[in-house]
Amino acid sequence: MNNILMKIKKNKLLTLVSLTYLILFLVNTDKAILSVKNSMYYVKEMLEIMPAIFVITALIEKNVPKKVILNNLGENSGFKGIILSFILGSFSAGPIYAAFPICRTLIKKGASVSNIVIILSSWAVIKVPMLLNEAKFLGIKFMFLRWILTIISILCMSYLVSLFVKRSNVPNIEKKIIELN
Repeated sequence: MNNILMKIKKNKLLTLVSLTYLILFLVNTDKAILSVKNSMYYVKEMLEIMPAIFVITALIEKNVPKKVILNNLGENSGFKGIILSFILGSFSAGPIYAAFPICRTLIKKGASVSNIVIILSSWAVIKVPMLLNEAKFLGIKFMFLRWILTIISILCMSYLVSLFVKRSNVPNIEKKIIELN
């Protein structure tokens, strides 16, 4: 019995989700079935994408020297770091959750919090291939204005986040940086 309770404590989120599904099955079976189908769609999508992301993450971790990350994306990378962060995020492929392991590896190697915010934000909302579709359906003026305002917003957000979130706030980062040295 204690073993089961310990497993439940360790997996609180999984337990909560499982209980929610169970209650939903009892209350509204049709919605529960639809919910499980939607969940399985996302699990399948993640299983298709995440192996490639883990390979990319491992390649960055093993083959890109810490000094390269510090010089190009670190605290003192300046304008070059900002531009590179926008390029990395804007030309990326895949859903935003694919960016998290990559950004975790980059921050472990010395990327600044502000550049990580730029990568994540541009990954989410500035997809270069999508700009052509946006211009086609909404017009070039709309696309250009939205793009400029989005970049300004990302820059403001990256600055503000870097004021409030320090490297020490990211779980286990300082310990990992010590291990890399």
